[in-house]
Amino acid sequence: MPQGPAARIADPVAHPLPPVLTGGPPAATVLIGFMPAWKGVPLAAGAALQAAQQTSEAAIQVAEATATAASATPGGPAARLAAETAKGAAVAAMGSAISAAAAGGASVHVCTTPWPAVPHGPGVVVDGSPNVVIENMPACRLGDTIVEAIGPPNKVTMGCPTVIIGDMGSGCAVNTSPIAAAFRNAAQSGTALVCKGPCEACGQA
Repeated sequence: MPQGPAARIADPVAHPLPPVLTGGPPAATVLIGFMPAWKGVPLAAGAALQAAQQTSEAAIQVAEATATAASATPGGPAARLAAETAKGAAVAAMGSAISAAAAGGASVHVCTTPWPAVPHGPGVVVDGSPNVVIENMPACRLGDTIVEAIGPPNKVTMGCPTVIIGDMGSGCAVNTSPIAAAFRNAAQSGTALVCKGPCEACGQA
């Protein structure tokens, strides 16, 4: 799984239209670098969407190949119509599946990049963080994959450089200071932590 800068609404993506995360809704209660955080679908739903999209794309490729092969024949117009109809049906079916997967609160990106004429349509991050959740949905990061109704997968290409989300590798050290322990205990218990000073960490007098 990717790990890296946290993704937010208006962060850049790989597909050109639009070139940033658009739509949503993003997180209503979590701001990262003063911008609302982006939320993915649950990982099991994401895997199912990836499988469904691959099957859908394979069917579209067959229809597209048939239309291309028949382009110079009398059956060319009918084959092209069949290919475009298949794309439209795929957008409708995958769009419905994406909406259902996002119903729990995931953010939905709206991609208008053509493929080659039909827009990619709605899309969601399918491989967000397995252990960091925002409003009960996986937090999204630089490098995460956006599966859209049609077309190749999109990618988050930038996030907040000062907020890193991901698994801690075995080579990372754990801060064992009393201050760090107090923050961890407060986070685990849900207890408010009030600094009464003096505090070397934050400078509170």
